Amino acid sequence: MDITIRALLLDNSLICFALGFIMLLFSFFHKRYRGFILISLAYLCLSIAFLLSTSRSFLPEYSIIASKTLGLASLILMKIGIERFRQIPHKLIKLSLLLLCAIFASSYFFTFITPDTLALEISFSVLISLQLALCIWATLRKTKKLKSYQFMLVFAGLLLIIALSTKIFAMIKCQNFQTTWQYWAHMLAYSFALIASSFAFIWGSVERAEIEKDNQTAKLEQNYHFMDAFLDAIPLPVFYKDKELRYRNINQALSEIVGLPKDQILGKTTMEVVPTKLAKLSKAHDIAVLETGQTQKYETSFPFSDGLHHEIEVKKSAFIDSSGEICGIAGAFTDITERKIYEAKIKHLALHDQVTGLPNRNMFYAQLKKSIAMAKRNKYTLALLYIDLDGFKSVNDDFGHDAGDTLLRTIGKRLSTAVRESDTACRIGGDEFTVLVEMYNDPADVIIVAEKIRKGLAEPATCESHPCQTSASIGIALYPQDAESSRDLVKAADTAMYSAKQQGKNRICFYNDKI
Repeated sequence: MDITIRALLLDNSLICFALGFIMLLFSFFHKRYRGFILISLAYLCLSIAFLLSTSRSFLPEYSIIASKTLGLASLILMKIGIERFRQIPHKLIKLSLLLLCAIFASSYFFTFITPDTLALEISFSVLISLQLALCIWATLRKTKKLKSYQFMLVFAGLLLIIALSTKIFAMIKCQNFQTTWQYWAHMLAYSFALIASSFAFIWGSVERAEIEKDNQTAKLEQNYHFMDAFLDAIPLPVFYKDKELRYRNINQALSEIVGLPKDQILGKTTMEVVPTKLAKLSKAHDIAVLETGQTQKYETSFPFSDGLHHEIEVKKSAFIDSSGEICGIAGAFTDITERKIYEAKIKHLALHDQVTGLPNRNMFYAQLKKSIAMAKRNKYTLALLYIDLDGFKSVNDDFGHDAGDTLLRTIGKRLSTAVRESDTACRIGGDEFTVLVEMYNDPADVIIVAEKIRKGLAEPATCESHPCQTSASIGIALYPQDAESSRDLVKAADTAMYSAKQQGKNRICFYNDKI
């Protein structure tokens, strides 16, 4: 009979060791939860406790004390592991330690001081049952809805308590209690409860992993909906493309600008959504982002749903995943039409006279230098007409500056009408104007243009309801005959203009009188 009991204890030891080892492997190869390793260690401690129980013939006294103390210590580890696994605060740790001290003291007392096997087994069973009750309490504490693994753990704990109670009953009832069926039943209950509890922990970890996965999926969906709402609240059109350059996410602003609902844009490339020319430009910058990882910024014209082409500024950046690889392109664009119009107005104001609308001094000199360079390269001649209004000061003095500005606007219109499309008329200040005549065949052609201007500017005009009339003194200098630089050419034309004034005004004078 002793050999059979020893064999059963050895079986339980091997079962505990196998279960502890399996749970350790499960914790390393599956998601590692807090407390799972402690639970595995508890099974390994139980394995050692059962193994010590089989060594009573070699170390009769010490093996009894060690096995019973280690058995309760393993249940303490089990309780702490359950609390960590369930992520609840530890409770009644001091009571568990008190039970550990009590089982060590009782084992020592009933083994060495007053040897009493019945009292030893009863005290051990009672203390173990109390610790099992604490494990059940840790399993059920702060539970709103019991899960499957909790049912299995509670069942295993209650089964052990019932088995220990049956053992106590058999020990009290029969002196040779190891021969009774109750004793054998409680030994078999150990094996069944151990397997059931380990299965419960593994089941619980899988169940918890599924719950966490569902929670994570729900959280991701919530974040996705939040991001969708957040993007739709942004007034700027934004988008995300994958590595195949297909739209995977866009906001409402982009959908409204393109004039298509989201579901008709998502999954498509730019080539399928916008005109080909614009799509090719977009694709070139997309490829540059994916290949270099550098942000691309460019401006282009984009057809909005209102039927008009708007100027936009596009910015595209690489989207990096958690592994550091480029997995797509995030971008946005801004409607800069108003800015472009404003910039054009600023540029126009910087290069044009505010009164007449003609090019001003800055634009005149820039155009003159450019024209001289072209004439030199292509070997043709230029003519510069320097015009000064005769009698303009009298209009200002007699009728005021408003009348003078009205007259200047009239002069500007007449100049624009008199010159050819290839010529450039400018106001360089006050009552002085210039006309740049390019690519003429003969100086006589220049005289025709100048005479047309002189007659046009001499016609009467109405300035703020006042009749007024001016004339023009025009000086002409030729490139390259009279000068080869812009500065010298202007100086020569100005000199010719003063000669015209000295000769009686309202006339044309060349810098080179021989012409």
